This record gives sequence, C-alpha cells and structure tokens, in this order.
Amino acid sequence: MNKIASFSIILLALTSILGCNNNADVKETSSQSNVSQSNVSQSKNGNSIPQKVEGNEAAGRNSFDSSIYYASENNPTIKNSDNQIVWKEGNVVLTAAISKAEGEQVHQSNTVISSITVESSNGTYTIALDKKPLGIQSVDLSKNNQLAVHVRDHEGSRLILLSLSSGKQIVLNNLPETGSEKIDSYNWSPDGNTIAFGIGNIGSSYIALYNTEDNTFSNLSEKDFTLITSVVWHKDGQGFDFLSQTDDAKNPVILYQYTLKDHLISKVTANLTENEQTTLTTKYLPIKIEK
Repeated sequence: MNKIASFSIILLALTSILGCNNNADVKETSSQSNVSQSNVSQSKNGNSIPQKVEGNEAAGRNSFDSSIYYASENNPTIKNSDNQIVWKEGNVVLTAAISKAEGEQVHQSNTVISSITVESSNGTYTIALDKKPLGIQSVDLSKNNQLAVHVRDHEGSRLILLSLSSGKQIVLNNLPETGSEKIDSYNWSPDGNTIAFGIGNIGSSYIALYNTEDNTFSNLSEKDFTLITSVVWHKDGQGFDFLSQTDDAKNPVILYQYTLKDHLISKVTANLTENEQTTLTTKYLPIKIEK
C-alpha cells in the first residue's frame, strides 16, 4: 500500500506540473492575441499622419503604368499678352492683369500680377492678393466647380482655391497647419472634392491633401520628398502617384504611390525613363501658363 500511495502522489504531482505549463501557454497565446488586436485597433482608429511603407509589398506595384491614371477632360484656351492673361474653360473665364512692378518687387521682376478676376455663370469674383505675384503658373477647374490658381512669387509660390458656387477662397499656404513658402505640383481628384499637392519650404516638399467638402487639411507623411514635380490621381479616385526629385545622384527621380484605403505611401520605382517622366508632366497635370 505504501508503494501504491507513493506512486499516486508522484502521478498527481506530474499532472499538476503539466497543467500549469498548459495554462501558461494559453495565457501567453492569449496575451499575444490581445497585443495583435490592440495594434489593429490603434491602426484603424488612427494616426492622422500615415506611416511610410518600405518597399512595394503594400501596393503590389513596382513599375510605371500610365493606364491607371486619371486624365482631366479640361481643355482650356490661354491667351497671353503684355497687359493680361486670359484663361477660359467652358463658361469660366479668369483674367489676370499685368502691370509694372513697384517698390521692392522691382528688384524681383519687371512686372507683377496686379489683379485676378474670375467670371462664371454664378457671378464675378475678385481673388484677394495680399502680395502681388510675379506670374501665374497654372489654373485648373475641378468637377465640383472649384478653381485652383497657382501663382509664382519671388521665392516660392501660392495655391489659391476659389469656390465658384459660394465665392469662398483660401490660400493653402496660409492654413494654420501649413505656413509654407511654396506649393509644388498639384492635381484635383476625379470627383473634384479633393486636391493633392506637394507643399513645403525652399528645398523641401511634403505630400498633402485638402478636402473642399469638409475643409480639412491632411499631411500624409513626415518624410521630406525634396521636390514633388508631378501628382497624378488614379482613375478610381482611391489613390495617386507622385514623382519626387531627390538630391541622390543614384536615384534622382522616384515614383511613389499613396492609397486612400490603407493610408499608405509606398515606393513604386526609381527607374523611370525620360519618356515616362514626360508623360506624367505633360498628359496628366494642369496645363502650364508659364512655359
């Protein structure tokens, strides 16, 4: 009986030890599961500044493909003279008066844009200019009746948005979240509600969005892309590609893409041909007024 009792005690001890180990494994697995769920929840609830993605895994692209790009149907007429610039698209007419530079601007240019007026079926608006620009780089009309006017300054540039429905206008550089010297390339989304653009100071450029429906500005990345020369939306409106001109001699031009669904930026390719770069800058961007 003593031997049987001793054997029973040993068996119970082994069972207890194995049970503890199994419980520990379950707890560890449960803990790991909770951490994973916490990360997913945090990702969904969101960081307002999406994180940069290394490589192309998230986007599933690693080459230039112009077939996915949205091309605006806008075909404006542009007339330049010594006294004015007239840009016309449908019933929308923008007239910029050119005059001789005065004061400090004499050292920057011989002429300035002294006034900009816009006429449409909704009325006539005057664009407020706290500082007279030296020229107009481009003008572009969105599908929801928003006009983007890209003006050139001595150092930098401004992007002015004018609602042809309400007359409301804003300068993207002057938003409280921005305060930047320049706007690089920009482009309207296919539905016309959102404009994507490069913004920064001289020598820097960050990719951003502005939504005209809820008047919200979104900085999409903390990464400095140096100079963003092209922004081109995808046909489905669910993202866009942008071209970064860098200081790296080995990779002077890099194509990135941003997806609205995942809020992710990924590198597409650094091997763009000159023809591909030209396609981006001539076929899909707002038509340049200044060559």
